[in-house]
Amino acid sequence: MSDFREQEVNAVIGQDSRGLDLTHYVLAERIIQDDIRLMLKAHAVGDYDFISTRFGEGHRGYHNMTGGELWSEWGDIEEAWYGAYEDDELPYAPVEEDPIHRLEEDENGEVATYGQRLAETGAE
Repeated sequence: MSDFREQEVNAVIGQDSRGLDLTHYVLAERIIQDDIRLMLKAHAVGDYDFISTRFGEGHRGYHNMTGGELWSEWGDIEEAWYGAYEDDELPYAPVEEDPIHRLEEDENGEVATYGQRLAETGAE
């Protein structure tokens, strides 16, 4: 990977609603994860419009998008992604680089979920 491309992939694009810094790579992976979740959900009810549109109209790939394009996509799905994360409905665990894994560690080194953090702090 070229130095420029590596810097781009690792560049922080923005902070999500939970204050986590999201890199180009993590944003792309979260969006891919949500697309797969939606495809599986649609498949379960025999709805193939989403995937047929992707194949029919083409898709250049999230890793090939600019940071601005990813941020726009993320704005459309952030709430749904976090809902699926909290309900354990993501098709697979977020990538290792995702800061969701480091939201908060307790004294045992275990990661607390966002919901647990809210309960502990009393925040809403």
